[in-house]
Amino acid sequence: MISGKTNMISWHRFTKGQLALLLGWILLLQAAFGAVGFYAHALLGGEQHAQQALYRIRMTPGLAEPGDIPPDPIPETGGFTPVAVGISLEDVQTMSIRDSYWTATFFVWFRWHGDEALSPGQHFQIVGGSIEKRDTVDEYYGADGTNYQQYRVTARIGQGFHTSRVPLDEQMLKIDIEDLRADAGRLRYVADPPSNVSPRVVIAGYDVRRFDQVVKTHTYRSSYGDPRDHGSASATFSQYRYAVIAERNGMGVYFKVFIGLFAGLALALSSLTLRGSELSPRFAMMSGAYFGAVANSYLAGSLLPSSGEFGLAECVTLTGLFTIFMTVAATSLSAHIWAERGNHALSRAFDFASLFALGTGYIVVTVVITRSV
Repeated sequence: MISGKTNMISWHRFTKGQLALLLGWILLLQAAFGAVGFYAHALLGGEQHAQQALYRIRMTPGLAEPGDIPPDPIPETGGFTPVAVGISLEDVQTMSIRDSYWTATFFVWFRWHGDEALSPGQHFQIVGGSIEKRDTVDEYYGADGTNYQQYRVTARIGQGFHTSRVPLDEQMLKIDIEDLRADAGRLRYVADPPSNVSPRVVIAGYDVRRFDQVVKTHTYRSSYGDPRDHGSASATFSQYRYAVIAERNGMGVYFKVFIGLFAGLALALSSLTLRGSELSPRFAMMSGAYFGAVANSYLAGSLLPSSGEFGLAECVTLTGLFTIFMTVAATSLSAHIWAERGNHALSRAFDFASLFALGTGYIVVTVVITRSV
């Protein structure tokens, strides 16, 4: 029974069968949440390891990224000119995960010994991007054959970001440079140690953790009809790769993205505090919670490109929708116990058991999902 003064449930008044019903319902809900949490943890944990492995492959000479054809081997000696190249990143104007691009301003320089007509600064390209502005900062052609060119470049760089961990993600921003004319038989880059990231670089929502640079080779499966290649079916170029690792700077964006979902869940769970006879306000509250959660899913989806990838945002949203659905199921069962069986005390106990199981289950699973990334 329920005390009229304290509104507390007297659990000792229930039969063993009724207590078994309540315990079984709690265990069923916890098992369902456990299955959801286990799946999400396995999915997101695997994505994290796969992303870290891909970063390592990208910045290791001789390793080809998944989907790429391994580059053709090139001789260690020959008539090529070594060119030291470096980058100092000065600004990141835009980073759009949804549209798969970012824009940056940086200084890039080239230093080599020999023929100044090689002019690598005049003939480099941003792989997968476009140079929007290029200003010559300095040029030097020494009598001893030492040559130097420095440019200030603003570029828009296309990049497929990792979205499985948004909005608690870590991203690698890459700038890949190749020469437009000279292949690896004529020019080979060497990463210059003075490369760096300016302390003025700010990426909204992220902290710049570190940068790295490496030189790799890339083979194109075409000679582009060049008659000097004597029918060769491929061309291998030296590629300088500069990368900055940016990591989310806290939970602020996470809560801003899901605040609507969390508010909807609080509304749905609070409906369980009403009596089983008050179906109209209970279902009204859960309907509002459901549509709020769906609307919040559109907000979360607006951060991501259209793809079939299932990640953190989808897991958090799916868990929230599942919780609201189970709240509807609990309300229906509670109303049946209240009206059909006429056991008001058991109906109230069922409501509070559901509130406990659903509330704790959702919190635990959400924490597990969040920590998985």
